Amino acid sequence: MSATMKQAWMKVEAEAARLRGANLLDLFAADPRRAEALTFSAPHLIADFSKQRIDTNALDAIAALAQAANFDGWRAKMFAGDIVNTTENRAAKHWALRVTDPPGGDNEVTAALDRMHAFAHEIAEGGDFDAVIHLGIGGSDLGPRVVLDALKAYRRPNLAVRFAANVDGADVADAIEGLEPKRTLLIVASKTFTTQETLVNAEFVRAWGPARIAAATAAPEKAIAWGVAERDVFPFWDWVGGRYSLWSSVSLVCEIALTHGVFFRMLEGAAEMDAHFRDAPFAANLPAVSAAVQMWNREALGHDSYALIPYSERLRLLPAWLQQLEMESNGKGVTRDGAPLERSACAVTWGAAGTNAQHSFFQLLHQGLDEVPVEFIVNAGAHEGPLAHRAKVYANALAQARALMVGKSQAQAKAEMRAKGMSETEAARLAPHRAFSGNRASTLMAIDELSPEALGALLAFYEHRTFTQAVLAGVNPFDQWGVELGKEMANALLPGLEGGPVSAGLDSSTAAWVQRLRS
Repeated sequence: MSATMKQAWMKVEAEAARLRGANLLDLFAADPRRAEALTFSAPHLIADFSKQRIDTNALDAIAALAQAANFDGWRAKMFAGDIVNTTENRAAKHWALRVTDPPGGDNEVTAALDRMHAFAHEIAEGGDFDAVIHLGIGGSDLGPRVVLDALKAYRRPNLAVRFAANVDGADVADAIEGLEPKRTLLIVASKTFTTQETLVNAEFVRAWGPARIAAATAAPEKAIAWGVAERDVFPFWDWVGGRYSLWSSVSLVCEIALTHGVFFRMLEGAAEMDAHFRDAPFAANLPAVSAAVQMWNREALGHDSYALIPYSERLRLLPAWLQQLEMESNGKGVTRDGAPLERSACAVTWGAAGTNAQHSFFQLLHQGLDEVPVEFIVNAGAHEGPLAHRAKVYANALAQARALMVGKSQAQAKAEMRAKGMSETEAARLAPHRAFSGNRASTLMAIDELSPEALGALLAFYEHRTFTQAVLAGVNPFDQWGVELGKEMANALLPGLEGGPVSAGLDSSTAAWVQRLRS
């Protein structure tokens, strides 16, 4: 770490020492404008950080840290198409997929979108197909899934879409169940077209006999060699990382399954967020400020995880998508230069949709010993389903954020029980169980509506927040070497599990399990 970075970090640590024990209600009492000062907006998104244990002085210290980390420089390099993936010597140009050129433009991204659109029209409106099976894993699976789940209201009728990602055969067996192969399109999405899980599933579905097979890949020659017709291969580029690939031909299934123009509208919303992130200064930049809060909670205050809770059933897959984005990007142990990190660059991301989550792990959030910061998301626009449900969803989200902060003392709990007629002895016995410590941090965010544009902006927001966290921590968010070792060992163990020679030099536990489980 440079001397400038060390000095900037010392200021952040000083602010953390000042605020670590602060009571959130006291912070509100001390500053009547706190909510206004700590609420930030960007296209289609607003975020209130006032219930976080942070203030403008702390954010100023983090902004100085960002300057020392050359945030402006790294951001400019990414948007210039320069090399920012330093271990693979690549640019990271997922933002370039969010084109705003009209159809028919002459750049390669627009040409790919035009091909996707023409193919989608042929498949969805030609009358020959009832179903699409999409095979991928990681970003090649989670990206399209989260889009189609979120935008269900914009789906084409009478077209079934099935996904399979897991190498457990039950997943792909479920994908084909009940479908007619001669009226089914298979899409194989793999950047390298060597991904074991995806190709094993693809071999199975190909043998089942789909009417047509398409591929989304950065290795089109491998897809053609595997048997996909050249006209049905939709390429993307090596500067598109897997977890950033939903904007590419990986989402061919989305272009097919969504009604005309919806996928392009999502790209336009993402482009709006790109422009905000690219042009706004750090102190007014919503992805950057949100990254500052994330870094503050993890690296300065020492919270090991945070919970993402969308109070929107259509965003129920968002936590799973964000788990991969954040933890595969920033779950690193060394800096860009290969030096050991002094602090963790990434918290554990987890969560589920509210209100369901309230009836499971919210017990831990409210009364567990460890504080887990929470990020709530609501849809501020129109809702599907019964109109009366809308206010109830909001009431629950607002109540949970307030309850985490306000809590309930033992005295309050005891008084409530006594008012309902409980004896003094019994109320005293139960009061510790019904008390809530409170003073627990949360963020409340809202999208303006669950539209294609808002979804695009929200997903791009998280991509840029993840990038900013990486800059603040000094890591490369665009490689994922951590997934390789397990793959290599799985390939070495596979022959023994299939009945062939068992790998030499195994530890006694692994060797015993190979013998138990071999075919």
